[in-house]
Amino acid sequence: MSQEIQARKQLVQAPGKRRSGEEIRSGILDYLHMAAEQTGTGLTAQQIGAAFGIHPTTARFHLERLVEQGEAVRQRNDSDGQSAGRGRPAVIYSATSTNCAQEDMISSLCMALETACPDTGSRDRAALKAGKVWGRALARQSGANAEKDVSSSMTQTLFNTLAGLGFAPVTADPDSASLYLTSCPFLDNVSSHPIICTIHLGMIQGIVEGNSKAAKDQKARVLLKPLSSPKGCFLKVAKMDNKPRRKVKQ
Repeated sequence: MSQEIQARKQLVQAPGKRRSGEEIRSGILDYLHMAAEQTGTGLTAQQIGAAFGIHPTTARFHLERLVEQGEAVRQRNDSDGQSAGRGRPAVIYSATSTNCAQEDMISSLCMALETACPDTGSRDRAALKAGKVWGRALARQSGANAEKDVSSSMTQTLFNTLAGLGFAPVTADPDSASLYLTSCPFLDNVSSHPIICTIHLGMIQGIVEGNSKAAKDQKARVLLKPLSSPKGCFLKVAKMDNKPRRKVKQ
């Protein structure tokens, strides 16, 4: 956390000191920016309240004022892990400038790729390749332990990486590497740029391939079905048996 944001947070939390609404909202807005930079996602009123030591209702009041002022945006998160209680989806707040800048950047990158590769085939190949490069870099950053079992290490690394990127994965089947991606930080751009899903497929393949030293000996097949379920996108990673099959004599 930057010194400036920490100072503003301490100002809001300072006991016995009367803070103006603008001071509190300024600190909250900085905190929203910080959350976007670190996790790529927004925060709930409960999370803001806990961070600043104020009641969630008070936090929600200031967040709504930021929305009215155009400084923040709100959206509902229907994922299982972000319930606001009583079965209601949580309301997520994020800084407007960060949100718009990210969307504009993603849209511009997609348009550049689509312009460079006008035909669908070459476009998909380029998107898949770019995604794999991204995924291998993420796998290196994760510091996966190659001494662990290939299946458990790969699954855990994939889960943690996708969670860190804001996809909010949940396990679909306890006995397999199947996940539901219940959120997507790029959802607003997917309808106009479906190539994003191809990039994500390549990214996941890159994470899987770059995760373990055993990847050369035991490959895995990645299946991604975008928005195929009310829970979100379905993802399955299945290990492939690379041993040569014996020919059956006729």
